[in-house]
Amino acid sequence: MITHPFAAVGAYIQAFPLLLSSRLRLFLLAPIVANIALMVLLYTVALSYMSVAVDEMMGYIPDWMSFLNWLFYLLLNIAIGLMMFYSFSVGVNILAAPFMAFLAEKVEEQQTGKEFDEDMSFTGLMVITGRSLKREMQKLGYFLPRFIALLLLSFIPVVNIVTSVLIVLFSAWMLSLQYMDYAFDNNKVSFPEMRASLREKPLLCWTFGFIVMFGVTIPFLNLFVMPIAVVAATLLWIKVFSERFVNYADLLSQTR
Repeated sequence: MITHPFAAVGAYIQAFPLLLSSRLRLFLLAPIVANIALMVLLYTVALSYMSVAVDEMMGYIPDWMSFLNWLFYLLLNIAIGLMMFYSFSVGVNILAAPFMAFLAEKVEEQQTGKEFDEDMSFTGLMVITGRSLKREMQKLGYFLPRFIALLLLSFIPVVNIVTSVLIVLFSAWMLSLQYMDYAFDNNKVSFPEMRASLREKPLLCWTFGFIVMFGVTIPFLNLFVMPIAVVAATLLWIKVFSERFVNYADLLSQTR
């Protein structure tokens, strides 16, 4: 367990040259296009309606609480801002999910010799798109109730001190779950089975997630965080998690 954080860092270091190889370079475009498209939508539509939505909500505040208007206005702006941020993140993940699933497949094929049935044909894309969207909905269903519960707890005095730490840890866990999922899903590992496997290696998952959190704060680099994380997660799947699900020794011997 002590070496797990180093394994996560090593996977990211190995991911950079792999992603820049001629076979995988094309997959850099998908998250960039998805990010730009949703950023334009976010700033032209969502932000323009944010103040209007807050003003309408303020109309429901009783007159006797008018002295707290500034506090409600601040809290509503923060809440709506958080909802927009996570909606943006979820939207990017949903749009780019089929391409990231393909990227995970290509990395695994290149590293292990395993061959997947899907190809880049229209039919193959539709199969992966349907499977990826279903999986994204499972992740969203897992994320929302837990995040909302933590968000509500953060408004309780004293409890919010612990809650703030839990939100950070949960965010790192969700980022790990999000990007690890592509390789697990490609290998037909169910969502509950994947979560059980990740829970056995918490330090690995938190380290992986915190690296993603740090990466998204760096301008320009944040456009490439998604494919880098997918490649790193796939390498970790191969080295750490796949043993119980896939026998790569047999696969490699069959391809010789």
